[in-house]
Amino acid sequence: ASDAAAIIEHTKQVLFLEDDDVAVVKDGALTIHSITRNDSAENIEQKREVQNLNMELQQIMKGNFKTFMQKEIFEQPESAVNTMRGRVLPSGEVVLGGIKDYVADIKRCRRLIMIACGTSYHSAIACRQILEELSELPVVLELASDFLDRKTPIFRDDVCIFVSQSGETADTLMALRYCKPRGALLIGVTNTVGSSICRESHCGIHINAGPEIGVASTKASH
Repeated sequence: ASDAAAIIEHTKQVLFLEDDDVAVVKDGALTIHSITRNDSAENIEQKREVQNLNMELQQIMKGNFKTFMQKEIFEQPESAVNTMRGRVLPSGEVVLGGIKDYVADIKRCRRLIMIACGTSYHSAIACRQILEELSELPVVLELASDFLDRKTPIFRDDVCIFVSQSGETADTLMALRYCKPRGALLIGVTNTVGSSICRESHCGIHINAGPEIGVASTKASH
């Protein structure tokens, strides 16, 4: 499985391997080594932190519904409330804890670049106007596949926002890895804690809309 939710019935503790990691389980002990592409490099043992999944088994069960799609459609009002809970204050102020330490950097940036695919890209289109009005910064939208094909110039004073419900969208993740060595600030907007985009971004926003099992997108637009 590509999603940690597949093992929630058995354990909530997971350890995510990174690219080029090889895990060896022997005599009840786990060791992880990084096999780099440089043949002359040493095979160095790596340390990876065990993470706890903030998820309950009933969240990924159909319950009384016929399909996951039906269940998730009926859950949408609750999901929208969960997305705002603790973030939209009675005063109208919005507090996003995942990016609060980077607000000054965001305000100083040249432009905001939103990169996504599919429904996540459509969500980015929908929020572009309000994001420009609130931030008073230019917002550029990029379809991840086109972005990579063009080898788009990225600068150190750019802020790149990667939108992906799963946090594993291949083209979006490749775009993130393209931007990272170019020095831009990377922000992940996902619905899956511990996903690749979450782990590889500098900071991020978890939309907290609950797991999406159905094929039709029921969570990305939150």
